[in-house]
Formats: sequence, C-alpha cells, structure tokens
Amino acid sequence: MSKVKEYSWMTKDKLMTYTFVALLILAVITIVMWWNVYTITYADGAATQTGMSYGLTVLINCLIAVGIAVGIDALLYKVASDSPLNTMSAAVFGLIVALSYTIGEPVMRVSEVLPLLGPEAFIYVALITVVGMVVFKKVQGIKGRKYVNPAAAAKLVVLGFVGLFTILIPADHLVTGGLQVPSLAGPIGYDVIAGNGAAGFGYYLVNCFANPAVSTPPTPTQGDVFNLLLLSKFHGWAGGASSLAVIIVGIALFVLARRYIKWRITVSYFVTVAIMSVILNYAYPGGDLLLRLGFELFVGSSIFLAFFMATDPATTPLTYMGQIIFGAGLGVLTVLIQTYMGFLGGSILALVIMNLTSPFLDRVGKLKPTTEKKTPKLPKAKQFIEVKTYECIRCGACMRVCCHKLSPIVIKEAFDKMDVEKLVKLNADYCDGCGHCSFVCPSRIDLKGSVLRAKAMIRKQ
Repeated sequence: MSKVKEYSWMTKDKLMTYTFVALLILAVITIVMWWNVYTITYADGAATQTGMSYGLTVLINCLIAVGIAVGIDALLYKVASDSPLNTMSAAVFGLIVALSYTIGEPVMRVSEVLPLLGPEAFIYVALITVVGMVVFKKVQGIKGRKYVNPAAAAKLVVLGFVGLFTILIPADHLVTGGLQVPSLAGPIGYDVIAGNGAAGFGYYLVNCFANPAVSTPPTPTQGDVFNLLLLSKFHGWAGGASSLAVIIVGIALFVLARRYIKWRITVSYFVTVAIMSVILNYAYPGGDLLLRLGFELFVGSSIFLAFFMATDPATTPLTYMGQIIFGAGLGVLTVLIQTYMGFLGGSILALVIMNLTSPFLDRVGKLKPTTEKKTPKLPKAKQFIEVKTYECIRCGACMRVCCHKLSPIVIKEAFDKMDVEKLVKLNADYCDGCGHCSFVCPSRIDLKGSVLRAKAMIRKQ
C-alpha cells in the first residue's frame, strides 16, 4: 500500500484545469455574442450577409486547436519515451491559439490579407497549433526550459512563413474612399480631422469593432467607443471580444491560484501601458487621452495577452522583481510597436521579445540567502496517495517558502549539472531540510532531496 504524503493542494494538472475553465468561459461568451454576426456586404445600397458566422468560426477554431494539441501530446507520449503526457496543458495551449486568432471583418475592410473567417481560417489555426506544439512546446522544452511563449511564437512564425507579415501595417484597414487609418504617432480624436479629411481614430475604432449589421454613427461619441472596447468588440482576438469578461475571469483565476500565477506581470503591464499613453498624449498635444488609454488597454490583443499569455510561467522570470520589469518592458514595447510600426496587435511581438530576456531577469531580485530561519505561511495541505511528477513549470513558489530564502529550483538545476561552484554561490549548504519547497511544488519535484544532496556535495569539497 502506498504511503500517504502531504503536499500543497495545488498541482500542475489542477492549475491547468482552472486555466482551461477560465479560457473556456471566455470562449463561450465570445461564441454566444458572435453567433448571429456575419460580414455585411453592400451592393446597390442593399446589405447582404456573407461568410460564416463569427461565433461558429470561433467554435470550430477551438475544437480544431484543442483536438490537434491534445492529439499531438498523446502521440508524442506514445512514440517518444522522454515526452510526458500533459493533456490539460495541451488543451490550454489549444484554447489560447484559438482565442488569440483574429476573427471578424471590420466594416472598412477592402482587401484580403489574413483569413478572418472559416473555412479558410481553420487552416491557419491548425498550422499554428501544430508548429506551436511540436516546435515551441516539445522540441523547445528538450533543453530544460522554454524561451518563448509557444502560441505567440508559432503565430508569428506561421504568418511570417506564408508571407502575411503585411499585417504589421493596417493595409487591410482602409476607410471608405481610401483614407488610411489614423496613425497613433500623432494626436487622435473622435471627429474627422479638419484640413485633410482623414477620419478620427474614434471613428476608425467604431467601424472596426462594431457589429457589421448595425450602422455606425458618422461621429461616434466617447460612449460608443468605450462600449465597444469594454463590452463587445466584433473583430479582433476572439478571447478579447469582451474586455470586461476577460478582466472578471482573469482576476478570479488570479485570486484562486495567486501563489502560482505571475499576476505581477499583468499589473506592471497595465500600469506601464497607461503611463506610456499619457506620455504619448503629451508628446502629440491636441489628442484625447482617454481614447488613447482605452485603445492601448482594452484592444483585444492587449487585454487577453496580459491575463492569459504574458503570465505563462514557463517563459517568464522567476523573481518578483524580474516579473515587474518583464511586465513593464512588455508594456513599453507594445505601445511603441503599435504607435510606430502600425502593428495594432503589437503585444504578441513584444511578448516574444521580452520572453528572450527572462534568463537575465531571473537574476534580478533574488532573495538574499540567510542562515537565520524564518518559517513562512504555507498554503493549505492535502493528502495524496499517488503522486505524479512533471517537469518544472517555473512558477517560483518554492523560492517564497524557503526558511533561508534559498532558490531551490535554481539549486536543483545547478546540482543536475554538477556545478559545485554555482552551488556554493547559491548557499545550498544553508538548507536544513524543512521540505517546504517540495511541499508547495505543483509539479511534485523532489526539491528537498536535490538541495540536501547539493549540500552534501559542497561539504565533500
């Protein structure tokens, strides 16, 4: 009979299940909201519904992405001895791919750049899922850590490979009459700009995100714009269709799994984006600050990525300070890319860039080891008869419960490489075997055993 063991109530599977449920709620909200929405075309003054339902497209995208991701995970588990079965993690990845894909054709759309509805969109969702699972989740993980967010990197690679990087400029977002979308690198407002006849940015947002079946006002009000940005966008990332829903669901997930989700990245990101918006508003006087803030904070790619992609534990820093810097850098890059490159989904490119800084940010803000023992407050305990071990998800929970402020997962990595010099620098010999690190680890890694063996190795030198 297996011996009963006590661990923290949180496991990797449970964390992935909570995340999957949160994403599923957002998917259902979007599907319901977009179910009876179709692209509208006009001929001789008559409006005609064309294409597949936006909601049906999202539903099929979700089924395709989750099905392919879970299938690949199961297949590799069968054929590759070193590939663990991570069904819930794969399902979460699939939903993120589907919900970070742009759906819905804005009213002013006049050229075909990226398939935004089924059945053409299904091909790209499938390609992104395959590339993300094989290259950026499995192959990338062989070396011990993932350096870039799999969904974000796969999306950029697939779109780049098929020659669709023209989405970096809003070439397909042309206002009736051939007027270009107003640049963020200047003052933005709601009205048509006097002198050159260019539409105001508020007018563009309404034409971009409004329900195609509803006629848009010639001069949208602040209420028109913010109702769309906060409550119901009908174009853009499916997961960000309702910013309010993302905020409510995201915060609920953060509260439920606060020890294991890097919510500081999200907070730092939003604060930085707000500051950058204020700076740009003063750099380009005459614009509307609330309009710029609303767009930068609540556009679908920004709000969804901030809660559900930027917090990916595997590709973000371990330390609190590193996470704050990561979120701030993500915010700065997002605003700069959207303002000066015209890439209005710039957060995804910014995320991949910041992911590459994580190995360096891991070194920032480490707690200073001490021989003095201080027992922290531990999470709720639960008894387990069977224990399933996974690779580290880099949540950093072990670093916050060590009685001597050590970095157990970093010590384990150094021990696995037999790097005695690094073990000495990490003060592994301070460990007294309390076992708090193993207790809180959602992957159920024997951190206590590794650190104690590292301590013994140091004393033999």
